[in-house]
Amino acid sequence: MAVDMIRLTPTPVTGARQFAEIAPTEKPSTGTATGPTSGLAGGLNGTLRSTRELLDLLVPPLAQLSLLPDHDDLVRQFSHNSDSFNSQRFLRRQVGLVQKVLVERVWPDWERALEAELGPAGLALLERYFLPPAYPIASTSATCQVDAGAEVAISAYGVLCSLLSMKTAANLQPRSLELVFDLLAKLATRFSVEQVYAATLGSSFLGERPGSQLARSDEGGSTRDDDGASEGGARIETGLLLKWQATLKDMLSVPTRAANAAGIRHAKNGGGMSAELRNLPNELEASEYYRTFSLSFASLLWRLSQTSTSVAVAGLETPLSALLRQPTFVATISPEIVLRLLPPTAFPAPAELLVQKQRHVRLWRTLIAELPSSEQQRLLRDWIRYLDERLAGREGSFALDDTAPGAAFVLESLFGRLDGLDSPAFATVSSVIVELQNPSSTTIRPRVVLAWAKSETAKVALLQVVMQAWAAADEIKKGNEGRRLYLTTLLLLLVVSLPLRHKAVVSLSRSPDFLEAVSSHLSLVAPLTRLLGMLVAEIVSRRTVDPAGKVNPLDFGEEIWGGDGPGKAVIRDLRAQLTEVEGGGGGEAGGWQAALRAAFSADKDERRTPQPTRRKVQAPLRPTSVEEPAVAKPKRPLISIIGDDDDDDLEPYDLPPPPSDKLQAMLDSEDPALYHSAFPSQSAATAGAAGAPSQTRKRGRLRPPVYVPELVMYLKGKDPQGAKEEADDEAERVELGLREGGSLIRRKAGWGGELRENATDLAFALMGLQNQFELEDFDRLKQDMLVALVTACPREVAPAVIEQYFTDSYSVAQRHVLLASLAFACRELAGLPIPPSVERHALVDVEGEKFPSKQLPPALHSRLLEQQNQQKATGSAQLELLAADLTNMALSGAREDAETTIPGAARDKLLAVNRTTRRSAGLLKPAPVTTTANFGTLAAEVFILPLLNRFWLYLRDEVTSTRSSAGTYLGGSAVPQLLEPIILSRFLATATVLVQASRHSPAFLAIIVPETLSFLLTLRPTILSSGSVPPQSFGPAPALDEDLVTATALELALTALDGTIHLDGGRMLMSSSVADGAGAGLVADIKDWAEEVFEAEERKGGDTAVGRPGRAAAGVLLRIEEIVGKWRLSVGW
Repeated sequence: MAVDMIRLTPTPVTGARQFAEIAPTEKPSTGTATGPTSGLAGGLNGTLRSTRELLDLLVPPLAQLSLLPDHDDLVRQFSHNSDSFNSQRFLRRQVGLVQKVLVERVWPDWERALEAELGPAGLALLERYFLPPAYPIASTSATCQVDAGAEVAISAYGVLCSLLSMKTAANLQPRSLELVFDLLAKLATRFSVEQVYAATLGSSFLGERPGSQLARSDEGGSTRDDDGASEGGARIETGLLLKWQATLKDMLSVPTRAANAAGIRHAKNGGGMSAELRNLPNELEASEYYRTFSLSFASLLWRLSQTSTSVAVAGLETPLSALLRQPTFVATISPEIVLRLLPPTAFPAPAELLVQKQRHVRLWRTLIAELPSSEQQRLLRDWIRYLDERLAGREGSFALDDTAPGAAFVLESLFGRLDGLDSPAFATVSSVIVELQNPSSTTIRPRVVLAWAKSETAKVALLQVVMQAWAAADEIKKGNEGRRLYLTTLLLLLVVSLPLRHKAVVSLSRSPDFLEAVSSHLSLVAPLTRLLGMLVAEIVSRRTVDPAGKVNPLDFGEEIWGGDGPGKAVIRDLRAQLTEVEGGGGGEAGGWQAALRAAFSADKDERRTPQPTRRKVQAPLRPTSVEEPAVAKPKRPLISIIGDDDDDDLEPYDLPPPPSDKLQAMLDSEDPALYHSAFPSQSAATAGAAGAPSQTRKRGRLRPPVYVPELVMYLKGKDPQGAKEEADDEAERVELGLREGGSLIRRKAGWGGELRENATDLAFALMGLQNQFELEDFDRLKQDMLVALVTACPREVAPAVIEQYFTDSYSVAQRHVLLASLAFACRELAGLPIPPSVERHALVDVEGEKFPSKQLPPALHSRLLEQQNQQKATGSAQLELLAADLTNMALSGAREDAETTIPGAARDKLLAVNRTTRRSAGLLKPAPVTTTANFGTLAAEVFILPLLNRFWLYLRDEVTSTRSSAGTYLGGSAVPQLLEPIILSRFLATATVLVQASRHSPAFLAIIVPETLSFLLTLRPTILSSGSVPPQSFGPAPALDEDLVTATALELALTALDGTIHLDGGRMLMSSSVADGAGAGLVADIKDWAEEVFEAEERKGGDTAVGRPGRAAAGVLLRIEEIVGKWRLSVGW
């Protein structure tokens, strides 16, 4: 329909706005196997039990639209022909809803299952709902009148951009946001502006009457020539124009929306976002995205020049206007455009090519003329600047008379000829010309302007404009040397290019403004400006005064221009240029074409060099293996308003059959046991039919878990539907659950209540899991899952982990995993990264410790070495290294502060700290990461206080129990298991990590620090008693055990004191310690303990060495000395 009927046709709406307006009033239509097309989005949004059910929904619409030409097997297996399927209606109203549901829910949940079931074809199937096939589509549907692939891609732009809005992106789960980025990156390269134009405006005039001139759309929507007569060759439907403009708006906003969405999620999660989201695909970076867009736009204009059909530029000025804001637009498209503007090298050239080049020039001129004056000026500045930079450095290869005409040819092809004041482009060009300046001594800008103004009329008009700028008093006094040199050079070039004693030059020489400007130049102190004024006076006099007359031309003599004075070399170069122009130039015929081809062919080759990318987007999109948790608000349900007139078209579902007589009798019975037996158990409700095959295994391949309850059953080695499993199948199910569990938990985090409802069951299943099948990387995978689970549901899981740590059901290694999971989850919630030193120490190679004479065979040696490194990289080793790094940071801070605040007061303690912390001070600098508000409320309530209080209860029970006082004659150790030095030191190291991560909590100063110090003082007798056990025939000596526990306890105290110093200097701690009573408060008791330990270390090692307890004690004493020295008087000490 043409534009004259716009009043009778509603404006089509695309993208997310279409779905909001059409979805509520859409009436469901009948369908066959796949159900109604209006219910496709609803079916995908519901609960899906198998991949077969999902494929039955996804494949038929794509098959009807002929969007699966490369997947015939899927079409034959799952497609069902339906005569009622309306392709245009589906593309116009339903595909957007389907795309939204796919990204938000179906794709993140089912991608691993589809990949396990179908391989790459499963993910390619999901991708086809957003990206058309790579080759042209030949639709076979009788009702498909449009290019289905193009409509799908245009709808995808609208839907994906709407998902990147600030409000929507903040609530998307991380995998969905990553999918949006990847799909937009692929759309940017496979469906660019050239294809969008062909699907919208290109279809409105292709095939019309040839031979028309370039036309533009007027306000009414039709195109007219200069006389006002309507042309039929470029009629544009208003609906298509609006669709083109809306799609362009979405496309041009992609880089900004993507960066804002990633930034919002990064700020909301406190830096806890996955690397995939922090590092956007290279295709979505602004520079790369607009480079691709610019090249596609230039290719579109060249393709439009191939046909004789008139082209409406009303829609083409929009992308050009937007691209002008990009600083690299001209540099990107110049190699393509310049080589297309140049005359062909072959002779004779094909007539079609010559005509196409003429149309191309005419299209560019018409398009630029449609831009506002300010945008035309911006584009001209960019072109002049780039041509100067590109051609100025080629004067060694080509003469200045070749490079300048080449640049002028490009400017004239794009902006038109300069024919004087009546030229349409003269006002815009002249205003830009007089604003330029010489950026360097090799600039060709003045020569380019001179070559552009070919006619005498243009030169005279430019001379008047340049003269006004050159003679302006403010320009003379305030203009920099580069601008003065540019204006003077351009003025003199125009003067010498005109004939001798031209009337325009004679009039110029007698102008009062000119004479006053020369006088102003001569009165200045700046050498170069004064010499420029003298040169202008001399050249104008020589060009206007007849040597045979009575008045001699002005001549300052060679002694003025010779020598090495300031600015004289520049003046000599300028005089040489003027002499060359007066002589007619020395360039070769056609040399400017060779100069342009040499410059821009090389530039085109450089641009085509592949650039390194941070992240390669592969096809099809593959699921990620590691994602950071995202704390998002619960998704609001989609509410559809159904009118009263829609009730007649609704098809009600069949009512379920009534209960049997036996079941009804059980329900009516007064016996509670009989009544409850009428309801099936949970396992029976979820199990399939008796003897039915498992829904999670297809053709012998086990699909990854999709839902959290499925993951729980996987970890237990059971089938979610209750099917029987063999031993090997149980091992495979447990291994798959461990490998896929971490990513599944992080995808489900903050997304609905599924994970939170099943978090406790999953935690107990995971904590009780043992490596009975000898799986590879078992401990690491288990710990990763626990960290992800505690991070995602801290209020539900952290108390359970703490409680289980104090039970007798776990081994030492399992307890270490529980402690490491608490520590690392706490740091992740606080936005603190695991230090690089952990990974470096954990994966250290022992090349220097090899003994070649006693080395195992290479293969076995490498295997054992890898196992050793994996053991070092487990949670217990990482936890110890992390705690050591935090302690070293605290010791470094104590040493640096003590050097300035207490000089000479604690020299021995300072030297003790300095022995080991100089190296470690630079090992790990604290990252400026802000703790999230969520963790601030969790630190004391969920992590630290429950952990300490549960240890209090454990100590109380052990003291009062008869087993702890029975002695060693019963065959066991008198020390309880959790009070053994190794386990107790790991517990204190965990507390150190938790306290250091909680220093931004509101309860840190008032609750966490005093409770921690009180806990350590209460634990002190236990520490001393742990070293009094009679030595065994194996294991470390008791003294070493006591040193290990004492060191970790004092390191925990040092971490708490260090946080207090940084926050309030110890004021609250001192006040609470005094209130504790009678000068024996926390600070005094900790100080006494630290002094006792430090003196014992000095007696033990002398001046040569102080052990780990001594260094920790020294740091504690330095911090206490700093606190007491600051608040001693205020608290009455």
